Amino acid sequence: MYPNNEFSPNTPFLQGLRVLFVDDNVDCCDLITLTLQHYGVEVQTAFSVQQALEIFMQWQPDILVSDIALPKEDGYALIHQVRKLTGKLGKCVPAIAMTGCVNEQMHQRTMLAGFDLWVPKPVDIDELVAMLGILAIRQKSSFAIAIGSVR
Repeated sequence: MYPNNEFSPNTPFLQGLRVLFVDDNVDCCDLITLTLQHYGVEVQTAFSVQQALEIFMQWQPDILVSDIALPKEDGYALIHQVRKLTGKLGKCVPAIAMTGCVNEQMHQRTMLAGFDLWVPKPVDIDELVAMLGILAIRQKSSFAIAIGSVR
């Protein structure tokens, strides 16, 4: 779970990116937060679906990263509610699922549930940073294309 420093801390597409990280493991949240802040990412953490939804509505992150196994409600319930909220707001927020269960069925289930990408646990930080970068670039490109087509 430690970075290999594959990316420069000055990577422009990560600077100022707002990420909501949801996991009931406090140590995992702390490590991810510290690491992503090193890259200029703004991070808010939540430990449950309810807490994540409250932060999501108030803070409006650019990207959601959520563990699937959460107490009471799981990551599938979270992404379902996030997709309902973003649909009403007319906004698309990319989402990455994290799971300790790594198989093709889990991969398909996370994609069908509404996640854009998934990463196995334990999380490889460099892989997570790369995924965040891909989603950030995709999001900015889609926005630029949408603005260009309006003109």
